[in-house]
Formats: sequence, C-alpha cells, structure tokens
Amino acid sequence: MAPLSSTELGDWEELIYRFRDLAENFHLHGLLFQHLELCARRAWFHMNRIDYAHLDERMRLGVVSHEIHRPRDHSVTGLIGVAPDRIDWDQRQVIEAKGSAGARKAVSMQTRFYALLLMAATGQRWSAANEIIGGRKQLTVAIARHHIQAMVVMAEQLAVLADSNLPPPATRKPVCNTCSYRFLCGFE
Repeated sequence: MAPLSSTELGDWEELIYRFRDLAENFHLHGLLFQHLELCARRAWFHMNRIDYAHLDERMRLGVVSHEIHRPRDHSVTGLIGVAPDRIDWDQRQVIEAKGSAGARKAVSMQTRFYALLLMAATGQRWSAANEIIGGRKQLTVAIARHHIQAMVVMAEQLAVLADSNLPPPATRKPVCNTCSYRFLCGFE
C-alpha cells in the first residue's frame, strides 16, 4: 500500500498535478473539455477562436440567461483557465450554472476541470456541481480517481488538437442539430 501524500489529495496528487501541467502548458480551459466531450472538431474550432455562436438563436438566449442569473465569481482571477460561475470557498465546492441539464456529461467535464485546478492550487480535495438556471437544482458532479484519469486523457487529446493546423473531419452526430458550429461543418 502506497503511503498517503503530504497533501489532502492522497493518491490523486500525481494525476492532479499532471492535469494542471497539461492545462497550463497548452492553455486549456474548462469549456474546451465540454466541447471535446461532444465533438473533437467543435473543440478544435473553439481552441482556434472560430465561433459562430452569435448566429445561433439558442446560444444568444443562453448567454442572456446566464448573464442575468448571477454575476460570475471573480475570486479565482489569476488562476489560468479557471472561470466558474460560483465558488463556495468554505465548502470547497465549484458550481457551474447551465440553462438545462442537457449534455450533462459534457457540462460535468467543464465543471470537473475547475475543481481539479482548484485542487492543484490548494492541495485539498474539492467537490463540484452543476446548477440548473431557473430551477435552482444542483446536480452533483462525481470526482473519483477514474474521472481524474479520464480528464488527463482528455487534456492530452486537447494538446494534440492544439498542435494541429487543421480541424478533425466533420462527422454527423446527434449534437449537430443544435451545435452553434454546424455552419462550419456543412450540417446547416
């Protein structure tokens, strides 16, 4: 049995710091993980600042809803890639607000990203939740060793995408019908 680390992270410590290093070295942020879970091409577009959300009615309404729900938490200013909607510092919980529970796994990737970077910054374990705007419902985002390992793999995939000059090929997926990038994939 491996001895516990000197931090509260225990056997998560090595993975957490590997994740942090990848995020810092490749300038990764939370939304990239949400995009990658949905579609690698979408992640590449976002990573390269190619965005057509302003053409999508659903996205425009979502931005307005998000802005009036609650002001963004600025207590993490200075932490690279960390921009969650709220942080409960006393409970060590990061909260990301969303308009609906759709694409729950993808949204959870974004929220988990913030929690992992806060773990790396503080040396303590954090929890995470997605809050559904309007319903005031919080959905717990699970964080276990296998989730952290999956996030490291995703960070490695994003690092490869960052070095690519061309986007991955367009492949039709269920998310394409509502994706704000569908104009760039020929699915509109």
